[in-house]
Amino acid sequence: METAAPSGPAIDNVTLRFPPELERRFHADYFQKTVTTPGLNFKVTKIEDSEVPGWRKGNLEVSLGQQNQNVAFYVNRDGKYLFRGDAIDLTMDPLRQVMNKISLDGQPERGPKDAKVTIVEYSDFQCPFCARVYTTLENEVLKDYGDKVRFVFKNFPLTSIHPWAEDGAVASECAFQQGNEQFWAMYNGLFSKQSEINKDNLKEKASGIAKDGNLDVAKFQECLDGRKALDAVKADESEATALGVNSTPTFFINGRRLSGAQTPQDFKQMIDQELAGKG
Repeated sequence: METAAPSGPAIDNVTLRFPPELERRFHADYFQKTVTTPGLNFKVTKIEDSEVPGWRKGNLEVSLGQQNQNVAFYVNRDGKYLFRGDAIDLTMDPLRQVMNKISLDGQPERGPKDAKVTIVEYSDFQCPFCARVYTTLENEVLKDYGDKVRFVFKNFPLTSIHPWAEDGAVASECAFQQGNEQFWAMYNGLFSKQSEINKDNLKEKASGIAKDGNLDVAKFQECLDGRKALDAVKADESEATALGVNSTPTFFINGRRLSGAQTPQDFKQMIDQELAGKG
């Protein structure tokens, strides 16, 4: 399992204006005085009405050089009280709350949409642990369950330690623009050829995978060169960060979290538990 450095795209769709006086109190009077790491910058990138009456929910972007981290917070309307983290509705199934945060429509997937078990993976094509678990899933797990399992893939490249991971993620999303089967051809190729790929030859290797997978290679290369699928990668990263993902591979099996290069038995135990629970 590999862990990311603090990262995450900023959220710029501000829905409510943050009063200047409250922002000054928030930044200068609280965070700048309570955080001891020098050089940190703080920016409120989102503030909106929340599910908690009398409170607003926001996002604080904390940056240090090129690294960014998003911190969720709640503040009451007069700005006197603040707490960091997520409000939890105890009347809702916590696993359902997790799954509600995951976008499943229009994503690379295998298996029926109404499968009893949904596995979502956040992964990195350069991560050796992800390549190991790729072999485990393909050869020892997914084939055994057939239509009982839906598998959805999400990109979470650890750019701070893997030089070509983001390029690989973009390549996979460029392939997905040509179709679901085209994505899985790229997915299989990037993981199976991981040891052969580096930052300099990524385009060449990915283009070869695209050709073998019957993609339109010229169209694929245009997308890759222009990084036209980067927004899709960033959307996956933002979603992963909101779920607290900070390492790869990370899985959610019907909302239950499983991290690292797990054994076939680890996956099967959790899948069987979910199948049994749903009758």
